[in-house]
Amino acid sequence: MRKHIVNIRKAVCIMANGLHKAGYSLSRAFKKAWRTAKGTAIKAAGVTYEGRQEVLKYLSQFRPENLTVTLERDTYNTYDRNAIRIVVHIPYLKKKAKIGYVPKAYSSEIARLMDQGVNVRARLLGIIGGYSYKETFGALLDVAI
Repeated sequence: MRKHIVNIRKAVCIMANGLHKAGYSLSRAFKKAWRTAKGTAIKAAGVTYEGRQEVLKYLSQFRPENLTVTLERDTYNTYDRNAIRIVVHIPYLKKKAKIGYVPKAYSSEIARLMDQGVNVRARLLGIIGGYSYKETFGALLDVAI
């Protein structure tokens, strides 16, 4: 347990240092880093490409607590070198599907932590949207260290 706490503190310090170098005041950088470590609700990006709308529509019939989410680095992504794909697993069907990516605003910080070996957890809060024929589906996630 102590090693886990040390890793969290180390990750927060690294993230806060990066934010400080990016222009944040030191106190504001640490506040944002701790908020990210405790958990940040994010909306998945790239959900309208490669048939992901059909996948999200299918996943909307399941309860979010019955699905597990993993974050995987996508090092071969040509658009973003810090890309992190969001993969949802349906344990009892033994299936998984890519539903999108972590937004660029968060991916650089999270990718740096993942590359340093910090365990970043993700939890599906829910599938959103799909209320009418024009409304697209999306996914809301809780990401924490």
